[in-house]
Amino acid sequence: METIKAKKSLGQNFLIDEETLFDISSSTRITGKNIIEVGPGYGALTEYIIRENPQSLTLVELDRDMIQILNDRLKNEWKSAPIFIKNQDVLQFVPKEKNYSVIANIPYYITSPILFHFLYDLEKSPEAMVIMMQEEVGEKILEGRAKKPHHSYLSLAMELACEDIEIVRYVGRTSFDPAPKVDSIVVKFRVKKSRDRTREEKLLALWRVAFTHPRKTLLSNLK
Repeated sequence: METIKAKKSLGQNFLIDEETLFDISSSTRITGKNIIEVGPGYGALTEYIIRENPQSLTLVELDRDMIQILNDRLKNEWKSAPIFIKNQDVLQFVPKEKNYSVIANIPYYITSPILFHFLYDLEKSPEAMVIMMQEEVGEKILEGRAKKPHHSYLSLAMELACEDIEIVRYVGRTSFDPAPKVDSIVVKFRVKKSRDRTREEKLLALWRVAFTHPRKTLLSNLK
């Protein structure tokens, strides 16, 4: 494969650590499942997902150069794999499958939009998500599950939609090429099977107001 250069404009940092790639691919059930991989890049993690024999694997990638590489690999290396490649912004992507899980190593600046897209924007949310994100953001989400919880709008929103949220592993910056300026964390979200979307919308609206000006009183924010 020819030399691949990451694009700063797209926030690309390619995961190259094999142990981390294996841990991500083995952290949720893939065999016989519909899997959506967001931001596959040139397919490093894709290879590990394929080994687990998914029922289908949809790759959602914005970078056209990576799309060309993925198409070449599909033609030459992954011929027998049930892979579908989508060249589009993941925030505009709507899965066709009713039952699916999401695996993603994504640009950190769109972590929250992607989480909200799959958990709240779509009519049908995934069964599970395994997401690589900036360590600080992951810990902010997990603070809501601590013995002495410290909630944020993000942590409350994730708790509202998910039965369980857990750490898969921490990932140092040297596991990427090029290395980012921050460390990372892989977080697994197990989504609730039964949800009251109307109630969720009301709670999210209330929390947005409550966290708009955290130094002011809740009463002032609600006014």
